[in-house]
Amino acid sequence: MTASPENLVAIFVMALAALGAKGGGFFLMRWLGKHRLVAAWLDHAPGAVMVSAAIVPIVQSGGAYWLGAAAAVIATRLAGGFTGGLFAAIGAVALARWAGLG
Repeated sequence: MTASPENLVAIFVMALAALGAKGGGFFLMRWLGKHRLVAAWLDHAPGAVMVSAAIVPIVQSGGAYWLGAAAAVIATRLAGGFTGGLFAAIGAVALARWAGLG
């Protein structure tokens, strides 16, 4: 898998945005305490980094990776955590590629 320079720059910028969100959340916690908005901000920053890393193979490779992304969303929602979604995505991509879906 290769990525174009534009994709790599986009990933880098999204990672910086996620880091800024997380750092900004810790900065705000000093004055607001553990407010629900700050807690939500800190909870969603790692997800932004994962999406920015996963979007390149999904867009460029298609089929198997789209299936893996759908499996990850469903498993994460049902299991309520990142680990189940990660393993479901890896398994779904492996099965789809084994079945011949590119």
